[in-house]
Amino acid sequence: MQKYIAWGEAMQMQGLLMYLRRYSTSLGGLVLLALCLRLVVLFLTPGLEYDIASYHIQAQSVFAHRNIYLFTSRYPYPPVWVWWVALAQWLSETTALPFVWLVKVPAILGDSLIVALLYRYKSVGVAFFYAVNPISILVTAGHGQFDGLVIALAVLAWACWRSPNPAGVYWAALALGGAIALKGYPVLLLPALLLVIPSARRRLIAGALALAPLLVSFVVYSAFFGLEGAMISRLLIYNSPLDFGWSFYVPLFIDAFWPAAFPVVMLILALAARIALLLLAYLLPRRRPTWPLERLWLVILLGFYVLAPGVSAQYLLWVLPFLALLDLKQGWWYTAVSTLGTWIFYVATNPGAVPWGQNQQDLNPTLWFQSFVVINLACWFFWLALWRRWIRSDKQVSGRSNSSAAVAAGSALPEAQQQTTPAI
Repeated sequence: MQKYIAWGEAMQMQGLLMYLRRYSTSLGGLVLLALCLRLVVLFLTPGLEYDIASYHIQAQSVFAHRNIYLFTSRYPYPPVWVWWVALAQWLSETTALPFVWLVKVPAILGDSLIVALLYRYKSVGVAFFYAVNPISILVTAGHGQFDGLVIALAVLAWACWRSPNPAGVYWAALALGGAIALKGYPVLLLPALLLVIPSARRRLIAGALALAPLLVSFVVYSAFFGLEGAMISRLLIYNSPLDFGWSFYVPLFIDAFWPAAFPVVMLILALAARIALLLLAYLLPRRRPTWPLERLWLVILLGFYVLAPGVSAQYLLWVLPFLALLDLKQGWWYTAVSTLGTWIFYVATNPGAVPWGQNQQDLNPTLWFQSFVVINLACWFFWLALWRRWIRSDKQVSGRSNSSAAVAAGSALPEAQQQTTPAI
C-alpha cells in the first residue's frame, strides 16, 4: 500500500511540475514573472531622488491650482503625466501607501503590456526577454521613470499597424498619439508610420489621429489652469540631461582648451544634432520603403542614442522591444552592454535607483564615476556599431502581413518583403 501511495504522490508531483513548466511559458506566467521582478525592485529602491522630488512638486502644482509650466521648471512633458502624479499623491495621503510605489505603477503596467504584446505577436522567447530584462526593470521599478508606459503604447501601435484590419493604421496612429502625449520624443516615430501608408487621404487622417491626444491634453489642461506660452516653449527647447552619449565628454574637452566657449559650442552641436535626427526620422522611411515599421523605428531610436545632445538613462529602454522583434541575439548583446552602463551610472550618481545602491557607492564613489566615464564611451561606440549595421545591411526582416481584402480596399499597407536580420 505504501508503495502505491508513494507512486501516486510522485505522479502528482510530476503533474504539478509539468503544469508549472507549461504555465511559466504561458502569457499569464510571463506577465506574472514581469510583475514580480519589478515589484521586488520597487520594494527595494526609493527611486531616483531628483525625479521623485520632481513628481512631488508637479503634484503640488495641481493642488495649488497653478499652471505646472509656471510653477516649476521640472516638467518637460505634455500636460498628461501631471494628472497621475497628483492622483498618486492623493492616494498616498489617503491610503498611507508610499508615493514612490504608486507613481511607478503605470510604467510597471506598461512593461506588462509590452510582454503580452510580444508574446501575442512574436514568440515566448521575445516576451521572456523583455519580462526579465534588467534595463527595463531598473528604469521602471528602480529609477521610477515612465518610459515603459510610453514604449508600451508604441509597441501597441506596431501591433495595430501589422493587423490586416483596414482600420489598423488608424488605431496605430491613435496609440502612437498616446505615446506622444505622454512624452514628446515618440513624434520622431510618426513620419515612418505615416509614410508607409500609401493613401494620401488615409495618411492625413492617421496624422490627425496621432496628434489628437496631444491637442486634447492641452485643451483639457488649459481649461483648468489656463493657456500659457511656456506650455509649448518648454517642450520645444527641452534638452535631456547629459547622462549618456557624446555630449557627456564635450565639457571635458571644452574646459581643457576654451572654457568660455562651452555654451556656444554646445548650442551649435545640439542644434546640428536635432536637425540630423529630424532628417533621419523623415528621410529614412523614404529611402527604405520596403523596411517594416519595427525596423524603421529601431534605426531611428538607435540614431537618437548616437546623435542626440543628451541621452537620459531611461531612454535606453526604448529600443528593447523593437530590437528583440528583429534579432533576439542582438537584443541580449545590447542588454549586456547597456545594463552595465546603466548600473554603473545609477550607482555613481543616483544610488537610490538600484537595490542596495548606496552600499555599493560607499565602497569608492570616485572609482564608480571613473568607471562610468569609460563604460559610457564603450556604450556609445557599441550603439554606433549597432546603428550602422542596421542601416547598411541589405538583408531583409519580416514585415506586416495584410489581407487581400484590405489591400484591395486601398486601406492597408503593401505587404513588406520578407526580411532576415544582420548578424552582430
